[in-house]
Amino acid sequence: MARADIKLGYSCNNDCIHCVISDFKDKVLEKGLPEDISGEDYKKELLDSRKRADKITFTGGEPTIRKELLDLVAFARDIGFSITMQTNGRRLSDPKFATALCSIAPINFCIALHGPNAEIHDKITQRPGSFYETVQGIRNIIEIRQTPNFLSGKIVISKVNADYLAETSRFMISLGFSSINLTFPHACGNARKYFYDVVPRYIEIKESVINAIQLCFLHNVHVDVETIPFCFLPNLEWLAVELAMSDDDYAELKQYGSEKKIIDWTKKRKQIKSKFPQCKECRFDAVCEGPWNEYPKFYGHEEFTPVMGKPVKTAEEIKTREHLPQAKRSYIFKNMIDNG
Repeated sequence: MARADIKLGYSCNNDCIHCVISDFKDKVLEKGLPEDISGEDYKKELLDSRKRADKITFTGGEPTIRKELLDLVAFARDIGFSITMQTNGRRLSDPKFATALCSIAPINFCIALHGPNAEIHDKITQRPGSFYETVQGIRNIIEIRQTPNFLSGKIVISKVNADYLAETSRFMISLGFSSINLTFPHACGNARKYFYDVVPRYIEIKESVINAIQLCFLHNVHVDVETIPFCFLPNLEWLAVELAMSDDDYAELKQYGSEKKIIDWTKKRKQIKSKFPQCKECRFDAVCEGPWNEYPKFYGHEEFTPVMGKPVKTAEEIKTREHLPQAKRSYIFKNMIDNG
């Protein structure tokens, strides 16, 4: 199944320190364009994407603050899309709105929660009170849907929350998340403007990421990671979401303000990441994509250390854990069986 991600608006009720879209927002405003395209134009883009994709992700900006969102979701449902919504969850704190939205279609929600408490989360969103609204929004849709299987959580790692990844994951599990994604920030937008205050070094977060992963294992909660090179994921390489994005998959991105109307994200994603001379010595060179291009421009590439061993040629070897030592592989499968 092919997926379309549609970023056709940049208005948001948060202003996250890691936000990648602020550059595009600045660009459209400089041109005298509105922050968001109209609802009718949005429908035209949905119809166009439906020619190539059967899954749609509503994103932004913050999609839930669009006044015509309910109509757009119903339209996407009627033309046959399976729907995912990436949201900060704040507007879902209104039970009437949450009920209305959930009644339209079986939406899969991906909700961002960046800290285990208001102090950390609100420092990242730069909006006091956002933590409590997001948490209430999560509770509302779980109560409405009566199942957690539609709910995944995203933690964007930053210098502010890097030491609290396990604690944040534990809190998310207590709320009812069935899946958690740990994402390394892409240094565009705010993350580029405030790079040294926002973006940590990989070597600094390695232990914290592994601790959060192990916590999810213990609670039988699905966990994956995004844009974390394999040299920082010892024996956990199989959790990289990039492995699920094979060359045969198609994922398109529509980015309002971009010079190119439709971006083939499967190809573009690899083009804007970096590999280094030492990567050629690593057993994962053929399958690891490396960090975003901006990272080595600020921090260099000395911390990336080749992983020695038999070269891995395909993503499938990692997804099936064939690359792991037998003892480690047996431990992982035993853990999965013991936890259902």
